[in-house]
Amino acid sequence: MSGDPTSSAPLSGSYPGAAGGPRAPGRGSLALGLALVVVLAFGAGVAADRTGLFGAAPTSGPAASAEPGATLPPDATIGPGASVPPDAPGDIGLLWEALGIVREHYVDRSALVPASNLTYGMLDGLVRALGDPGHSAFMTPEQVKASQEDLSGSFSGIGAYLGERGGSPIIVAVISGSPADKAGLRSGDRIIAIDGEAADGLSTEEVVSRIRGPEGTTVTLTVLHLDAAAPVELSIVRAQIDVPSVVWSTVPGTRAAMIRVVQFSEGTTAALQKAVAEANASGAEAIVLDLRNDPGGLVDEAVGVASTFLDTGVVYLRQDADGKRTPVAVRDEPTTDKPLVVLVDFGTASSAEIVTGALQDQGRAKAIGTRTFGTGTVLNQFPLSDGSAVRLGVELWLTPDGRRIFPGGIEPDEQIELALGVLPLEPTDLRSMSAGDVVRSGDAQLLRALELLGMSLDPR
Repeated sequence: MSGDPTSSAPLSGSYPGAAGGPRAPGRGSLALGLALVVVLAFGAGVAADRTGLFGAAPTSGPAASAEPGATLPPDATIGPGASVPPDAPGDIGLLWEALGIVREHYVDRSALVPASNLTYGMLDGLVRALGDPGHSAFMTPEQVKASQEDLSGSFSGIGAYLGERGGSPIIVAVISGSPADKAGLRSGDRIIAIDGEAADGLSTEEVVSRIRGPEGTTVTLTVLHLDAAAPVELSIVRAQIDVPSVVWSTVPGTRAAMIRVVQFSEGTTAALQKAVAEANASGAEAIVLDLRNDPGGLVDEAVGVASTFLDTGVVYLRQDADGKRTPVAVRDEPTTDKPLVVLVDFGTASSAEIVTGALQDQGRAKAIGTRTFGTGTVLNQFPLSDGSAVRLGVELWLTPDGRRIFPGGIEPDEQIELALGVLPLEPTDLRSMSAGDVVRSGDAQLLRALELLGMSLDPR
């Protein structure tokens, strides 16, 4: 989210870990995800010196011959002057041995330049070996920079958040009004190919890098919709996208405010509280909190958003590798006690799932819609010396009652799916609609939320 991440691509998806937990240096707010990565416009330094990873030739000396568990010599080095830690695996010399063979014998010499190609490939393989696809990942300096832009709310790209399921790239959420939205990309779409090249087997970061590109250029995605038997091709023109984190409107014919949290970027809590204050001033008596197609983002903002609706208690639990659980308490924020219903769907992920679980477990609100995506891994981003980074799952998120969010997601209190072809209404849609228009829209999730709040609409 993922971090954030995943999170996010910005699976959502993508991202550092939880508030109060281990923090990446220089980062105050931490994100989450399932490697949720926003599909946007997304050196050497660690390359090993050929003289020997341990000060020996690639095929001779203690490094090359060390067996698993063997003790390395105290003067062994990794690159110029860097000492091998005493607890380094005895077979780590195999990395340098293999690298030397590749450098000496591989036929395509151009593939060896720059040297960081090989180093980054080894680092990527190291993290992939953990078997945590879509969450833990190696990130190049360019990907690190892009992930920081993802959470700023302004970027260039197609406007979709990417995740991974079963080894295939999946669209987690689509930003309303974005090029992806206008082209017909949907939450849950499986990406089959990018510009005619197969996408299966690629990492989330590789998929993102292929979809990204300069504003005004076109990318063609072959996707399989959830409700389709055959894939379709969508040509999408990349654009500059500015994403407000919160938008709201009064639902026509009611005294309910529909507040949509688009993503949990920096300042989302403040934007939500501003929306709540404006809704109160307009005479709103109840709130529909719309978290549909929200890929998540910064976990600090998730705590702030939940604290806007909760006076006391726990927002979520952090569970570490040893099974120890640490509660993250509700923060001291301006709070509203107005009746509340939450809307969720498959595009609801990471921070949005934390908020949903907290409001459910504390009995503050019912969730209406479909099962959420299932992003509940705390991702910490650990920077490397050349600007690249390793993003690792270091904790699990649980709801206050101890329910796991990853991988099964959160089940709504009432399961309501939208009919084929019906899109969720946005607050910006409501501003030009009548009460009858809302009923005829077919947004059964919103209509049920209004019923629960005692504000059913007259269809005339």
